[in-house]
Amino acid sequence: MTSAIRRMLTAAALGVLAATLATPVSAYCLWGIKWNTPPDANMYYNPANKVTSGQCISGSQMDSSVTGGIGKWKALTYAGTTTKKANRRDGQNTVGWANLGGGTLGITNLLSYGNPTLTCGGNSFYSAFELDVRLSRTYRWTNGSGACPCAAGSAFYLNSVAEHEYGHVIGLCHSSAPSALMYATSNVCENKTLTSDDTQGENALCY
Repeated sequence: MTSAIRRMLTAAALGVLAATLATPVSAYCLWGIKWNTPPDANMYYNPANKVTSGQCISGSQMDSSVTGGIGKWKALTYAGTTTKKANRRDGQNTVGWANLGGGTLGITNLLSYGNPTLTCGGNSFYSAFELDVRLSRTYRWTNGSGACPCAAGSAFYLNSVAEHEYGHVIGLCHSSAPSALMYATSNVCENKTLTSDDTQGENALCY
């Protein structure tokens, strides 16, 4: 099972290459977008189509793992459930489930951004207006309350992967620090959380 968290870099989806560089003091990476503050970004969750069989955690634990990570980032607020699908340009930030190709655990799609430009710390950013997150239906999931491996086998930490994707939503690209939550890959049974590098990146966006 491959462990890469991969994204495409297109007009509709942002991402960066997962090349490992020499780790500087600050290894975080900024995409060039940020949310205006206030109002920042409301995130909605569509729990439909998740795969609950063969998991290390229950369906409700999967839901709480997805929604619980939204508030870990200053700019994001959990706004409730929705029936809208992720990766649709509909004026709403949605996280949902999808069949993702290859070794992709999660993907963040930038659906709307542009003027006005925002300044922070001497840097200019495009305003973010709509970003959606999709999580894979292919892999086995666990969370901080579940075992890894569990009786069903090895798993990925859903809370960690979801929080990583929300880091992209606030405007971070992949850190070159392997210990960072925003590093490009995640391994089975690896429960990453926010590090000082991730927090420095968040602060560089002036949230």
